Amino acid sequence: MRHPDTRTRHRAGTRAGAAIAGAALVLAAALPLAGCSGSEGTASLPDYKIPAEKAREDEAVPEGKTGKSADMRFTVVGFREAMTDVMGTHASMNAKGAFTRVRVLAVNTGRDIQVFDTWRQRLVTTDGRTHSPDVNATMIKRQPERLSVGASMRVEFDLWFDVPRGARTRAVRLYGSPPVGATTDPAPAEIRLP
Repeated sequence: MRHPDTRTRHRAGTRAGAAIAGAALVLAAALPLAGCSGSEGTASLPDYKIPAEKAREDEAVPEGKTGKSADMRFTVVGFREAMTDVMGTHASMNAKGAFTRVRVLAVNTGRDIQVFDTWRQRLVTTDGRTHSPDVNATMIKRQPERLSVGASMRVEFDLWFDVPRGARTRAVRLYGSPPVGATTDPAPAEIRLP
């Protein structure tokens, strides 16, 4: 003969087992959803409200001038050429030819730090020649030489070039740094100007 408590314990054990099984089922259904956060519904996310800045004197404000090199997305937000001199807080200097200034917004779209190296960037003139950034103008205007751009970080700065007088700009070539694991340098973003 069975003891009267055995039946009660058996029923209680069955109920506890069913509750555990039900909780496991709910948890299993929720797990796939947890792994999906951030990949769905990005179209409905709001835009950041970045304060607008006034363009500087005689500066063109081009639209749609964007390109990508590795994990760096570049947008040219301002452009001016044929400047005869540059003036900073501690010095001024005349151009050998004429200065061209390119205002760049750089956004790191990757998960690791990208290093922006000013001296790798190039300005392409309509005669097909490429020009390196001008060291003196960069220093006088206190613009960065090398800049660590963190993951999801955005920065805005000027690139200064001294090109032969009368030369016209065709494009700017902008280089990001190689992503982790890359064995070669990335292709540049070539952005047509003006």
